[in-house]
Amino acid sequence: MEKVLLVMALLGSAHLAFRGVGKVGKLVIALAAPKAGAISSVVRMPEVRPMAVSKDGEDDWSRYDIPAFIRRGIPMPTLEPMPAKETKTRKRRSKAKTEGAATPASSDTATFEVVA
Repeated sequence: MEKVLLVMALLGSAHLAFRGVGKVGKLVIALAAPKAGAISSVVRMPEVRPMAVSKDGEDDWSRYDIPAFIRRGIPMPTLEPMPAKETKTRKRRSKAKTEGAATPASSDTATFEVVA
């Protein structure tokens, strides 16, 4: 059991050491790299929007950005307000009708007594 704990401790220490070496390496590379504005001979390309390439057989959806009535020269449609929906009223259930008192069992039928 002690040997297992020693091996696990060794593996954990090695793991931490490798992670530390990686972080130190990144720090060294970051410090050694030249700053962005240090080299004046480098010209950066201006940021441009990528042009949409239409494939054969597909619609060009960019033409649908303008509403159809404007594209076709139709005047602005008049919108009518929607009528409010009628709320459905729930029907109330009527209470169960009370029947007359229970009829006593006749003496010729079997009777059972419920014991709780």
